[in-house]
Amino acid sequence: MIRSVGGRAGRVLLAAALAFAGAAVIQEPARADTLQFRGVNWADQRDNFADGVLYVSGLGAADTYATASVVADRVVGQLYSITGANTVRMPINEPTVATYWNTYTGAIDQALTKGKVILAYWAHSGGRPADVAAYNRMWNTVVARYAGNSNAYFEVINEPYGYSTTELNDFYSAWLTRHAGVPRDRVILDGAGLAQNVAAVGRDGRLNGTLLAVHDYSFFAGFEDETSWANHIASSIGGYASRTVATEWGGPMSPGSKNGVSYGTIDYNIPSGSFFADYVRGVSGKLRELGVGGVYWPGLRDGDWYSLTRRTGSGPDLTLTLTNPSGLNRLRYSWGLGSGGSTTVRIVNAATGRYADGLGRTASGSDVGQGSATAGFSQQWVVENAGTYVRIRNLGTGLYVDGMGRTVNGSAAGQYTGGTSANQQWTVVTDADNVRVRNRATGLYLDGMGRTANGASAGQYSDSGSANQRWKIVAAG
Repeated sequence: MIRSVGGRAGRVLLAAALAFAGAAVIQEPARADTLQFRGVNWADQRDNFADGVLYVSGLGAADTYATASVVADRVVGQLYSITGANTVRMPINEPTVATYWNTYTGAIDQALTKGKVILAYWAHSGGRPADVAAYNRMWNTVVARYAGNSNAYFEVINEPYGYSTTELNDFYSAWLTRHAGVPRDRVILDGAGLAQNVAAVGRDGRLNGTLLAVHDYSFFAGFEDETSWANHIASSIGGYASRTVATEWGGPMSPGSKNGVSYGTIDYNIPSGSFFADYVRGVSGKLRELGVGGVYWPGLRDGDWYSLTRRTGSGPDLTLTLTNPSGLNRLRYSWGLGSGGSTTVRIVNAATGRYADGLGRTASGSDVGQGSATAGFSQQWVVENAGTYVRIRNLGTGLYVDGMGRTVNGSAAGQYTGGTSANQQWTVVTDADNVRVRNRATGLYLDGMGRTANGASAGQYSDSGSANQRWKIVAAG
């Protein structure tokens, strides 16, 4: 994870500046070769860029080899039983290996008895080691202990943004030469920059046989649809899916705030609830499609609203609880497991409290209505991806929400049989816990118009900032 102000703002400008580099790739066949990695990160509460010894959540300076082993038994065991993971990614740095190794190995050794362990190096700052000699001593120690364990994997450096591509590949080649006894298929090399340009590393023949790492976060871009997020991570991977593992990706799992905007618990089982939902659903769907294994950030990090579990207690009494079942559902979906949730939703207006309703009207051109909550199909809608837009179909009538070419403020939103018209294409824009729904053809927003009478038509209106243009998308159930 990258160091960030307020936990997640991140090096957004740097990410944007580096993102273009993923466009130029050399294509290889994409095969489902890395789904054996079903992973979660176990992280330091301070983030893993801490200047000094790293203490993954649940461990501290007073621990010993024996107590660290107990903590790892509780943490890794429960992470695996809760999520179905078989891989944990743990951070290392020079101070941790130099002064805390006799303790930390208790946790690593225990984790290795349960599944795969990715030992990933974090540079404190600058995207490269401050002291290469100390860095080499660290890896000499780590490799000497774990090269012979087939469950141990070595991620040479996390997010190496401090290097040019040429420098980075030379750095990686030197590591492979220095540790030639480590099987290459247990070495993980991050893509260039913030691990976003996999091709820059993958196409260097000196590095053949290694695994590659990609990272993706919602603050790396600003899309409002699943398709764009899916394409975003696909462009970072390029033609190297057969060697790539997403060693970091994740979204909010508990209530929290971003850029001063507060969010409740997000339901990732349904589409278009927020740009976070678009991101998680788009990325997880693409990882599944490509057969790329993933390591969620984080499985456990105390105090992080992205954390998939929450810790209570310590030592042998340490207990983890799941923070967001829908988030876990999408994580497992990315691993090739499960159905990934539903596309059927209900859409309620923030101002009127009324639900968008097909009202049983099956004639093309009939209005979209509003009504108080009912259990019928008329208030259930299926959100379908249409490139970077969505189409919204009523489960009862079978008709699609349609702008009808109406550009006058206050005109009704209609329903129409399915077609390819831009009148049936909508952009769903995040507005904190709500969304606003804008028609591609008319440019107007779906609007409750302040109408609270059952059966009243939903309208369309230019951008007003009114709560009448805010809707909450919720699960149909």
